[in-house]
Amino acid sequence: MKKYAAGAIRNVALVSHGGAGKTSIAEALLYSSGTINRLGTTTAGNTTTDFDAEEIKRQISINTALAPLEWKGTKINILDTPGYFDFIGEVISALRVADGAVISVCAVSGVEVGTEKVWGYAEERNLPRMFFVNKLDRENASFSRVLEQLREFFGLRAVPVQMPAGEEENLKGIVDLVNMKAVMFEAGGLKFKEEDIPAGLQDKAKEYRNQLIEAVAESDDELLMKYLEGEPLTEEEIRGGLRKGVLEKKIFPILCG
Repeated sequence: MKKYAAGAIRNVALVSHGGAGKTSIAEALLYSSGTINRLGTTTAGNTTTDFDAEEIKRQISINTALAPLEWKGTKINILDTPGYFDFIGEVISALRVADGAVISVCAVSGVEVGTEKVWGYAEERNLPRMFFVNKLDRENASFSRVLEQLREFFGLRAVPVQMPAGEEENLKGIVDLVNMKAVMFEAGGLKFKEEDIPAGLQDKAKEYRNQLIEAVAESDDELLMKYLEGEPLTEEEIRGGLRKGVLEKKIFPILCG
């Protein structure tokens, strides 16, 4: 068994209101990292983290499941927690050992009671947090609507780092707002390719990127001075400021898929 230094291990809790797709996110992370070679689904009952017979039958998580993976030399222990209030003790226990939390939000339902609950529990633990707007391929999904809700409920420190390229049945990929490139899905979403941002998305991408850069600048005095003097921030500076802001709980990134 490979050994990791303490500094190369991260415990990340996946939390949300019930039904926001945490188990699917965990499965996708395991697949993308090469830990598993086939992508399971909750409807098929063959995901890695929902293995209990009752979980498969109900198609919901009942227990917190551990899903370890390796990414760029770091071991990441994914804690896939239940979303329904009956099992809230599992969520609280997972957050006690987590270094950070990913809050999944359904792109159709938006911010729900459970979203606020898990945010509060993570706040009590003073954990770095990020949001993942999930299920953007579903009917009536809206990234912009959910983004507005997140900033309304959790403040302007919630900033987009990605935006979708299309929505509902027209979801084609995501736009990376740091390097301003589109990552387009291939092979049913199992592969991807990077390309220029489609012309119809460039204005919205610039708008969202300005929100990101403003938040990054406010997290670091040197970057703020550069920003106020009208100088553009480099991609390296944006990444560094974003990391610093997340660790200091000044920025809560919003990703999507």
